[in-house]
Amino acid sequence: MIIQKADLSDVKKLAEMNKRLIEDENHPNPMNVQQLARRMNEWLHGEYACYLVKEENNTVAYCLFRDDGDYYYLRQMFVEREHRRKGIATMLLDWMYRNIWTDKKVRLDVLSHNKSAIAFYEAYGFRVGCLRMEK
Repeated sequence: MIIQKADLSDVKKLAEMNKRLIEDENHPNPMNVQQLARRMNEWLHGEYACYLVKEENNTVAYCLFRDDGDYYYLRQMFVEREHRRKGIATMLLDWMYRNIWTDKKVRLDVLSHNKSAIAFYEAYGFRVGCLRMEK
């Protein structure tokens, strides 16, 4: 497996993966793949960077983040369903911390009902820093 920076040629694939992420975490986002592609294109043209995990030239995971000054904000991390539980997410985070996130903290949001993601991030060492509530 290799890790490489995404570019604008990856937008369609990232949008498709983002749609599966929305489905898997039961997120209320109603956007379709075309809308997600437009948003991803804007993000990659703007303040976000994305790194891909590729296996035999197929993208199996990605990590989308931005530098917020005092910390990095991890917006999305996704591993394709058939590649889960193989250590890919851990490998990707390890690589990000060794190569990109070397100088400040990382923050992320997890939906409160996404117990598997919460368990994963806690096992990796993340801790609750703020509890955001909605009504």
